[in-house]
Amino acid sequence: MNEKLLQYIWLAGLFHSDDLKTTDGQPILILKRGRLNRDSGPDFSEARIRIGEADWVGNVEIHIQANDWFMHKHHLDKAYNNTVLHVVFEHQKMAVREDGSAVPTLLLNDRIFPEVVQHFKLLKTSEHWIPCAPLIQQTDDFTKTQALDSALVNRLERKSEQVQQWLNQCKNDWHSVFYCAVSRSFGFGTNSEPFEQLSMQLPIHILGKHKNDITQIEALVYGTAGFLKDVIIDDYHARLRKEWQFLRKKYQLPEMEASSFKLMRMRPGNFPTMRMAQLSALVYKSHELMALVLEMHDIKEIIELFKVEASAYWQTHYVFGKEAKKHSAELSLQARELLLINAVVPVLFVYGKTLDNENICNKAVSILQHLSPESNATITHWKELGLLAKTAFDSQALLELKTQYCDKKQCLRCKVGNKILQAKAI
Repeated sequence: MNEKLLQYIWLAGLFHSDDLKTTDGQPILILKRGRLNRDSGPDFSEARIRIGEADWVGNVEIHIQANDWFMHKHHLDKAYNNTVLHVVFEHQKMAVREDGSAVPTLLLNDRIFPEVVQHFKLLKTSEHWIPCAPLIQQTDDFTKTQALDSALVNRLERKSEQVQQWLNQCKNDWHSVFYCAVSRSFGFGTNSEPFEQLSMQLPIHILGKHKNDITQIEALVYGTAGFLKDVIIDDYHARLRKEWQFLRKKYQLPEMEASSFKLMRMRPGNFPTMRMAQLSALVYKSHELMALVLEMHDIKEIIELFKVEASAYWQTHYVFGKEAKKHSAELSLQARELLLINAVVPVLFVYGKTLDNENICNKAVSILQHLSPESNATITHWKELGLLAKTAFDSQALLELKTQYCDKKQCLRCKVGNKILQAKAI
């Protein structure tokens, strides 16, 4: 038994509630178990409990050991003065409030449905790819859908923290936040961090001043990234380097170390030099992308907005100074969809929440529902377990479910886990 499980048992009412009594013999009738509090303070608020003939409205605190009330110093904390019931697994001592008054105590030890503890232990000790792997196919589709919906919201909320950090760094300039998010996404995982740093070192308003000159945009991007420090026998590199030397002094820009960007074990099309060329082409196409995305209602139109091709030099090069066979330098459909998933959707979601605009939040979710699902080992494993990702909404939810719920064995937070815990038999 642990406290999180005991909280869940209280919340879901997974105990025999007939003839309940406090430890000193007063009858208890639970009218409302309360709302779980995930912040500091008592575990449940807004509970309504009838003790004896009096109805009490207030907080409920949960502990495994009754003595934990004193170990956690709740008896000295005003926040616990409105606790109307202390629910424990083992009782040693009556809890008291700051003023010395006793807190009625309910002992749940022998009232908990035994299968709940058994199923919880089964999930916690599971060594399968996900704890409930042998059981998930027996779970009804509605429960699985609920689990995916909750996981997707959790993923968007979690990604909101990063967007909020950018918002603080960019002094509430959403245009710059969008640029940071898109730039980071151009790192496509391996180079996400240095691409994000690049966007911080090279503000979008500076790029905007050169929006009509792709050579100057590339000079700013490659120069800030550190790729124009050394002399290379290459005419295009020399031209960019010359532009950079002037622009760097003009704007007092820093230079990153090019070694921050990784190329090892990477396909040429995903080299950071190629991605920078495509990012430059996107800025050249429009440096006010967020405004355009907000105006668009057709998802296909938004995907088309990100359809860019790097400048002519990059159609015969992957890195500076080494000519290659002519190839496409266009940002692929898969890459564009990943940009929407990882950059556009989180920013729109937070923007909608900030403005309290439900339509913008719904637009963010709708984009996911119209994009293809990601294809990776995790999504393949889920398919083997009977959960097929049909859209990016599904794949994003499944990725979140695996990394933030299953891998951490947070079964109490998962709708599927809840269903299994409440099952009469497995």
